[in-house]
Parts: sequence; C-alpha cells; structure tokens
Amino acid sequence: MLKRIMLAMAAAGLLAMPATAQEPGGDALSEAAEAVKKDPNSVETLSAYVNAAIQAILSDLRSDPAAAEEKIEGMRALIGAIEPTGDQAKQIKAQAMQVVPLLESRLEAAKITLEQAMAAVSAHPDDTDAISLLRTKLSTELAETAYSAPAEAAKTLATARDFLAEAKAKATPASAPAYDQTSQLLDQIAEAVESNLAREKLVGQDAAPLAVSAWVNGEPLSDSDLQGKVVLLDFWAVWCGPCIATFPHLIEWNERYGDKGLVIIGLTNYYEFQWDDEAGRAVPTPGTTPEQERAMLEKFAEHHGLTHRFAIQDGDAMSEFYQVSGIPQAVVIDQRGKVRMVRVGSGEANAKAIGDLIAELLGSPETAER
Repeated sequence: MLKRIMLAMAAAGLLAMPATAQEPGGDALSEAAEAVKKDPNSVETLSAYVNAAIQAILSDLRSDPAAAEEKIEGMRALIGAIEPTGDQAKQIKAQAMQVVPLLESRLEAAKITLEQAMAAVSAHPDDTDAISLLRTKLSTELAETAYSAPAEAAKTLATARDFLAEAKAKATPASAPAYDQTSQLLDQIAEAVESNLAREKLVGQDAAPLAVSAWVNGEPLSDSDLQGKVVLLDFWAVWCGPCIATFPHLIEWNERYGDKGLVIIGLTNYYEFQWDDEAGRAVPTPGTTPEQERAMLEKFAEHHGLTHRFAIQDGDAMSEFYQVSGIPQAVVIDQRGKVRMVRVGSGEANAKAIGDLIAELLGSPETAER
C-alpha cells in the first residue's frame, strides 16, 4: 500500500511528477468517503478514497483553490476520525495524514505567482517560510511543465538557480539549509526535464527491438509480427494505481482497433507479487517465483478485463531506450516502425492524444507515410 500512496502523491505533483490520474467527480469522491466510514479497515476502500481525494484536490488547486481547501479539510476530518484496527489500514491512515500538510502547502502556493514567491524571498532572504513557499511553488509549476513543456521548464530552472544563488549570497549561514534543500529539489526536477527532452527526441526514430523474457495473456510476438502494425507499448506495474486508471482506455482501444491493425503490449517486470483470490487483487509476496508471478498476471488480466498481451522485460534495454523514468508511460509506433508519440501519465489529456493518434494512423492508410 505504501507504493500506492506514494504513486498518488507523485501523481498529485507532490513528488515532482506529472499528474497521472483522472479527477474523480464530486459524487464519486463522496461515495468513496461513505465507503470508508462504513468499513475503515478495507485497504482497497481506504486507498481508493485517499487517491481520489488527492486527485480531486490537486485538480481544484489549479482552478478553484477554495474548493480545494474545502476538500483538504474534509480529508483531514475523515481520516482523523476513522479508527482502523488492521495494520495495513493503520499504515494508510498515517500516510494520508502526512499527505495533508503537503496539500496545504500546495494550496498556499496556488494563491500566489512564482514572481511573488521570488519577491518575498528577495525582500527577506533569511525568511525560511518564504523559502519553503518558493520551493513549493517551484515544485508545483515545474512538476507540470517538466513533462508537458520540458524546454520551457529548463528555462525556468535556469532562472530559479540563478535567483537562489543570489538570494543565498545575501542570507546568513543559518538559512543555507533551506536554500540547499530547494537546490536539491531543482536537481531532481532537472533529471525529469532531461529525460523528457530525450523522450521528445525519440519521435521519428526507429522503434527499439523487443527485449522480452516471457509473454503473458497471449501468444508470444516477434519484431516481424509487428511489421505494418500500429503498436502501443504500455510500461506499467500491478502496484501502480495510475497505471490501473488507464485500463478503461486500453480496453476501449483494443476492442475498437484490435482487428484493424493495433497491437497493445503491456511491458512490466517481476515485482514478487501473487494473486490473492479472497481479496481479489495482487499482493506483494517475497520469494515469488517467475512462474507464480506470471500466473498472477493471468488472473490480474482476467480480473480487470484486459485482453492485450503482457510482456516481462528482459533487462532494462527497452526502458532505457524509451527513457522510462515514471509509469504509466505509453509509446505509439506507426506502421513503418517509427516512434510517433511518447506520453507519461494517465490523465485524460494524454488519453485523448493517444486515442486520436491511433485513430489517425488506422483511419487513413496514407497517414503512416507522412
């Protein structure tokens, strides 16, 4: 469950990652909250509520901070009021309560511009609260542009680095740790920016050859089997909540285009998970053999209604070629074997872009010749 909560935090931009899940509607969030009240010991129910609340709050932060504030208070009240007795549920409650202050800092940052945050630090270079707010603002803004507009993010990073160096020079040594922490954050985001700049350069290149150690949920494929096909590579994992959020789209695309030339391959790795029939989900199980994990994946696919093939990667060659640093990551390859699109995250904007490109490639044969 820790991985799921961390994924939700990453999806929310709290760990300098892109938003990666569709915002649940108000009714869905209310229903999730009621389910938690009825059974606070259900790990799945509690995780679903926390993930849904985080996504709803982050979406509102961009458009309606007042609504975000109301949802944060609702999350704090609900999580604080429940008294789970199970160990996993207790752990999720503790993690969720740790997320609330992070969301509150995002709310404060959402109310000001980056220029205003910098001005506050410039006026009071020893004000660690102002430095912390600037750090939060930088994280919020760059978490989005690092993936959607990496070139723009690179410029913002350079400006921020210069500003921090000047402000730190004016501050007393006691404030140095706050500046250093902010610089460390920028270093982490810089890695994401570099990866996304590299991903942009993949478009137009030849696809990497398959490097697969085992196939699940379908017959094995070779590179020759993919010639003349539109291929969607989906890098994912069973423990990744945002990956699971993409399943409705994967199912839709496979049903609509599977007999028209689309091949979807879900690329994953061994993570030592087995299927729990009683819980109806995959659970971490140290010592799981590859054979047991493949059996788990078969049941996982059946449970979620997935009919496309899964492929266990053989080493890291494919992940390295496609610059995979966060999941889910989708790669669309056209009929000529050229990379046409790379997207990270499970948001609706990504789904629309991927779906539109698949339709374009399969809807008009000449498209692939462009």
